[in-house]
Amino acid sequence: MELNLNYKSVTPEHYPPPKYKSEEENVWKWCKPLIEKALIWQDMYNIFDVEQGIIDNKFQLWPHPSKQSVFVTEIVSYPRLTGMNLLFCAGKYEELEEILPSIITFCKRIGGKRLWGGGRPGWSRAAKNLGFKKENIISKDL
Repeated sequence: MELNLNYKSVTPEHYPPPKYKSEEENVWKWCKPLIEKALIWQDMYNIFDVEQGIIDNKFQLWPHPSKQSVFVTEIVSYPRLTGMNLLFCAGKYEELEEILPSIITFCKRIGGKRLWGGGRPGWSRAAKNLGFKKENIISKDL
C-alpha cells in the first residue's frame, strides 16, 4: 500500500513524515529516542507534538555534540516578560550543563529575562547548583 501524503489525520500515527534538510534529519534521528525517554514523565506532549513544534520553529532543539544529550526549549512571551521554557532535557547531566550557556545566550539575545522548567524532584536539587530556584506549581485534572 502506497502512503498518501495528502492524507490528513487527527491521529499522530498517520502524520506524513516531515521534510528535513539532511543534516537536521540526522540530528533528529539520535535526539528523538532521548526525547522519547523524557516524555514518559508527563502527559501534555507526545513525540509527534515535539517534532512538529521543532519543524514549525515553535520549539528549539539543543543537541550536544556527543550525541548523547539534548534540550528542547520553547520561547514564551507574556505581556511583561519574555523567557524560555526548558520543556525537555535528556542525557548526561554534565552535558546538559554544557548546553545551558548557549540557551542562556540565545534567550538574552531575543530579549528573554527568565528560564524555567519542571521535572522530577531530583532536577530541582541539581538545577540549584546552576542558579535556578525551586518554585511550586499546582494543577488539577478536569
